Amino acid sequence: MFDCKPSPLGDRRVTLEHLRAFVLLAEGKGFQQAGLQLYRSQSAVTQSLKRLEEILDCKLLERRQGHIMGLTADGERFLPSAKEILIRTSEAVSAMKQPEMSGRLLVGVPDDFKVVDLHSAISRCAELNRNLRLEVVSALSSELISQIDSSGLDLVILKCLEHFVPSDNRWKTHPLRREPLYWVAAQRCAFDSLSEVPLVIFPDGCCYRNAALAALDKAGKHGYGAYVSASYENIRAAVSAGLGIGVLPESALAKDHAVLGEKEGFPELPMVELVMIQATHKYATRKLAEFLSHSTDIGSRYSNECGFGDVSSEAL
Repeated sequence: MFDCKPSPLGDRRVTLEHLRAFVLLAEGKGFQQAGLQLYRSQSAVTQSLKRLEEILDCKLLERRQGHIMGLTADGERFLPSAKEILIRTSEAVSAMKQPEMSGRLLVGVPDDFKVVDLHSAISRCAELNRNLRLEVVSALSSELISQIDSSGLDLVILKCLEHFVPSDNRWKTHPLRREPLYWVAAQRCAFDSLSEVPLVIFPDGCCYRNAALAALDKAGKHGYGAYVSASYENIRAAVSAGLGIGVLPESALAKDHAVLGEKEGFPELPMVELVMIQATHKYATRKLAEFLSHSTDIGSRYSNECGFGDVSSEAL
């Protein structure tokens, strides 16, 4: 008799080609553009999506007269898993095409910036390189810079304001993400109505704090620390609780945060960047930097830039 238990390798009818088509369409690429990126005809992309929906027995994308209107609830649920499969496949193939990393690396990561899947990316790198010993230190971005020399960190990821210039010209920098900073609060308020601005901010040295104080000073307004914490989540929660006005990047905004901008009279804030510093010139440092450059932003990792075009579309 046949064993009818589900295979631990998943449904072999689902192919990487199905997932690529779905992810591109879900992220706003039309059928024609998705076909160009996948080197497939528009009709082939349409058939890939239909076949995937048949296998999953659900509708993933709302379509009207050949146009994608958005994700269905099932599509929203399936998208993160589809991306993750493509990401991990690409990482594994790329890793096998290069010599295995080995040795010991000290890595500094920020605990004051929301980095999607950073810890998982580091873990996957360690899994793919069994002879690589990774030691990770988490600290405020302002503290990580000083630890490069004092602790011998090989690779550091930190937040900074736009146009960051490293203090040591031997360091190689890799920009990972750039996004706007916003004034945020539990509810809207006018800037002119505040005699002083109660700030929900990180401790001294934080670039968000520096940006906020500089903007207030330029506007002739005094700000004070109504709530100060080194905890990223505590800052977000304090803003939501109405303890003051925070300064956060776009990726950190909560659903209950009200953005205070030009309409409310708040001064403009600079862009914030997530930067990776390659502090040593070891082979492993360079390869880890390349790996993380393609792994820290899950929103863009499924694209052809990550080498998905090199991965076979055989059934999973």
